[in-house]
Amino acid sequence: MSQPTPAAPQLLQFDALDGTPLAGTLFEPVGEPHTALVVNSGTGIPRRFYNRFAQYAAARGFAVLAYDYRGIGGSAPVSLRGYEARYRDWGQRDVPGAIAWLSDRFPALPLTVVGHSTGGQQLGLAENVSRVRAAAFIAVSTGYWRGMPALFKWFTLGLWKVYLPLASRIYGYAPARKIRWGENLPAGVAQEWGAWCLEHDYLAAYFDETGRHESPDGTPFGPVYFDQAAFPIRAYCFTDDPIATRANVPPMMTLFEQAAVETRWVTPDSLGVSEIGHLGYFRSTIGQPLWDDTLDWLRTRAGSDA
Repeated sequence: MSQPTPAAPQLLQFDALDGTPLAGTLFEPVGEPHTALVVNSGTGIPRRFYNRFAQYAAARGFAVLAYDYRGIGGSAPVSLRGYEARYRDWGQRDVPGAIAWLSDRFPALPLTVVGHSTGGQQLGLAENVSRVRAAAFIAVSTGYWRGMPALFKWFTLGLWKVYLPLASRIYGYAPARKIRWGENLPAGVAQEWGAWCLEHDYLAAYFDETGRHESPDGTPFGPVYFDQAAFPIRAYCFTDDPIATRANVPPMMTLFEQAAVETRWVTPDSLGVSEIGHLGYFRSTIGQPLWDDTLDWLRTRAGSDA
């Protein structure tokens, strides 16, 4: 079924919880929206990657905010050399900033989230996660290296143990683009990301029920809010994804202990494509058959008016 064209996207800037300015894009329908939707990106993926999905959702009546975490895309400084940021800052400061901005912009609308990869993981670090009414997780899991396929896990081990630490010392940031591993990252982000991926319990290795265990850089991790995510989650996972595997998905979902989690495993054959992987859901030529399913589910679970 053809969809109406959404209104022109609006470029904007809003503040993370600590005042760091973040770049965003607001996608709105031509008429009145029925649901607000925050799109949390994957690691090192700029918000423009999600434009087609966001435009499609806006055409379906969602008011959609896509944004860049600090150090990425439009939220990156002119030079990343020496730029201070940690992986957990995305969840503890940037994600709640996005939730606050969109919920304040559309206070009468139920708020939903689509989290891609770390964008789902870090939702549990947002102090205002209780504002969310429903979330769709796309390729969300721990990033534990031993839970990945044989050849891929040894590549990632080399990434965390050798390439990113050494390259970060040389360049002053993590040059992930050189190996086609997303956008370049602040050194502190790459350090903490790698430390999480080397732990069987991933980020949970650095906090307990108080949320105050030390993080990889020796600082207190800070409070976590997984137990406040008391809303339905539908997790879309893909059988050819080398990261969000059947070994890595369940440990992440168990952190959202108060949420009603439904996990759906999708094969490439079911979509009539040869591969989906970690990114394919957001490519319109691959994932669009799932977009209506996702958006219908979010609207229903959020309690938006039919």
